[in-house]
Amino acid sequence: MLESLNIRNFALIEDLSIDFGRGFNVLSGETGAGKSIIIGALGLILGGKSSSEMVRTGADMASIEGLFSVSPDSPPVQLLAATGIDTPSGELVIRRTVSADGKSRCFVNGVLSNMTVLSELGALLVDIHGQHENQSLLRISLHLGLLDEFAGLSGRVDEIRGISRDLARLEEQLAALAMDDREKARRLELNGHAIHEIDGAGLKENEEGELEEESRLLANFEKIHSAVESACDALVPAAGEVRSAAVGLESAGEHDPRLAGLAERIRDAYYSLEDVTDELRAWRGRIDFSPERLEEVNERISLIQSLKRKYGESITQILAFRDKAAEENESIQTSDQRRAELAGEIATLQKRAAQTALALSQERQKRAREMETRVMEELAFLGMARTVFKVDIRYVRDSEGFVEVRGERIRLFETGVDYVEFLVSPNPGEEARPLRKIASGGEMSRIMLAMKSVLSGRNDCETLVFDEVDAGIGGVTASAVGKKLRQVSEGHQVLCITHLPQIAAMADQHIMVSKSIADGRTRTQIRHLAHDERLAELARMLGGEAVSETTLQQAREMIEMGPGR
Repeated sequence: MLESLNIRNFALIEDLSIDFGRGFNVLSGETGAGKSIIIGALGLILGGKSSSEMVRTGADMASIEGLFSVSPDSPPVQLLAATGIDTPSGELVIRRTVSADGKSRCFVNGVLSNMTVLSELGALLVDIHGQHENQSLLRISLHLGLLDEFAGLSGRVDEIRGISRDLARLEEQLAALAMDDREKARRLELNGHAIHEIDGAGLKENEEGELEEESRLLANFEKIHSAVESACDALVPAAGEVRSAAVGLESAGEHDPRLAGLAERIRDAYYSLEDVTDELRAWRGRIDFSPERLEEVNERISLIQSLKRKYGESITQILAFRDKAAEENESIQTSDQRRAELAGEIATLQKRAAQTALALSQERQKRAREMETRVMEELAFLGMARTVFKVDIRYVRDSEGFVEVRGERIRLFETGVDYVEFLVSPNPGEEARPLRKIASGGEMSRIMLAMKSVLSGRNDCETLVFDEVDAGIGGVTASAVGKKLRQVSEGHQVLCITHLPQIAAMADQHIMVSKSIADGRTRTQIRHLAHDERLAELARMLGGEAVSETTLQQAREMIEMGPGR
């Protein structure tokens, strides 16, 4: 439930805080006071699009913050838990900022979030219906979803959607194997040549580095060998001199103990020189220069460089290329068998898809009749008793389709085989036609409200918002709309912007929105109306600016006659 909304520097609003209650909340006020701006601010924290034009003139940033109360196991809490956001104490705070340059940021319980999460969260928290949304009923693409929502068929729709996606994946794999014989031969030859060349090279993972090191050694052998010979010639006599020095000091150490330590250090130096000399002699005996070996090593390096230019930047990549070529050849050689396997899998899945889609279609047609009855009952309550509402379900012919109905092939969509459109006949004797062709603004509002009423028990959103849903109606119909909104509010928190006193009189909480001009700036403000203030506002809505005792009495009677009074 939406507990409160705080708005700063948004359009005409400088600084506004609104507390909402359970049940039926009404916002009223003169045209242009800012009622729809408040709903626009709410829509922004629910994932709506932002722009720099939303920021109040002269301000650097607009800020909207909404406080919601949520139950521990509710869908919004489950969604946030999956993204790592906690909802302590059952409170959820969403904050959205829009800077003057149009940049937007959103925070959920203090955690910076992206628009995808915000939009998904907003759809679970609040269902907003405004005048612009009346047009959404004209979007045929939404009609199927509304029917499925009424019928509780989302699980079965997910099933057929999953089957359709599996089919698309298998068909894509089959298409990838659809290679003609000439292309197959070409790919087999190219891959076979690469495999033969790489295998013939007998590559080893760390070979290149070792070859380069050996090549450098062989190329500089004479210089290295000369240096080793010189070192040996110098170290042999030097070692002898050092040994003699150690022996002399050891003799002197018998008379002066302080020299014994120095003698030991010289003896260690002698041993080190001996070790180095032995290693140099061993190196000299082990390494022999061979021009043939140098040529062999350089040819090997050239071979590896040639393979790298063709197949990869390293020996690891060359070997990976070889394995991939082998896999492709195996796939090509077994493609006929795999094609047959895929064709069998596709046929089995198509049969399952057809059975599932047709069973879903039958259930939709059955539940569509129930939906028609329920919507017409609601329309009758809303003053459209003679209106006929129909859910038209039909198939789309597709000569290449695999689903058959009465010998005719039809198309399978991700949601099944059904094409759904709402039809209406406002007057007796007229053929039911698409909503977009015959419904007026007032009729559209009531059809929408009837739909919302029918679907309200199946709607997970606790908060429903109606922005001037009363457009184009009045009198007895307005009273019926007010009663219907009141009825819907028994299971949901309802927020409604209205100009009609018949609707406002049904509210549990009445908020008046007004605007004032100070210091040359227009500001929107609100006031939660007490009983007497509410009477005055209803009287204004009844009679305009001139509030009389008659309009006050009418307002009083409206409140007293409201449901539950």
